[in-house]
Amino acid sequence: MIPSGLDAQEIVRRSQAACAALSDDEDGLKRDILSHSGNRWSLGVVHALGVSSPLRHAELRRRLDGVTQRMLTHTLRQLERDGLITRHDFHEKPLRVEYALTDLGMGLLVQMIPLWTWVMENADGFTAARQRYHRQANAVPSSR
Repeated sequence: MIPSGLDAQEIVRRSQAACAALSDDEDGLKRDILSHSGNRWSLGVVHALGVSSPLRHAELRRRLDGVTQRMLTHTLRQLERDGLITRHDFHEKPLRVEYALTDLGMGLLVQMIPLWTWVMENADGFTAARQRYHRQANAVPSSR
């Protein structure tokens, strides 16, 4: 489905411009940030903090079914490094730290909504395509 107002040539032009921008010498930063948009745990943290912010590590872990403590800690550090979340250490014993979404993080969350919506709206098409693929991949060639 092509967004209204854009023809196929304009979409290709924009796609090429985006790819060229990601191929520049500083592409490492851009690719790192872009990787958050496809990372299950990064998106989970951003979403959880978008819904309820601030949250402590243990609260986040309870909201992210299946995440390990190590993976959550790694994800939080990466998101903090990239300015998508903040970490507030209260300097108390026992340790008390809270995480909150930044404006950049909210921007990522807002930009992901159209993609999530598109995926949900097209889930039946993806399912049908996978079924066709598996039928064709598992088809036994006929003997002649």
